[in-house]
Amino acid sequence: MHWFRSHWYYWYTGRKKVAIISMGLNFLLLTLILNGFFSFSVWAVLLALLLDAVGFIVIAIYLISLRAFIPLALVEQTDALMVHYFVLPICIAFVLSRFVTFLVAKAFSAS
Repeated sequence: MHWFRSHWYYWYTGRKKVAIISMGLNFLLLTLILNGFFSFSVWAVLLALLLDAVGFIVIAIYLISLRAFIPLALVEQTDALMVHYFVLPICIAFVLSRFVTFLVAKAFSAS
């Protein structure tokens, strides 16, 4: 799994060209997949792309602490909104962005 690094890894290690190209490709692919097939908003795509692995921490914070403050009548609707607009885009973006970033880094290391 150490081969599948985030685009932020390449940004902070000085390989900004790999990071920027992979972010652009990730945004295009996520927009096509999430907007085209699942009708997500552009904001869900941007949030999923920028948060990357931190999104899982935000989901855990919601489940552990914030969910307790929501009135019982709204818990089911709030959970459905969280799953549809946050959990699914984060999970899809995490897997797709790691794979695309790996391919971009591999292409630049070969050249």
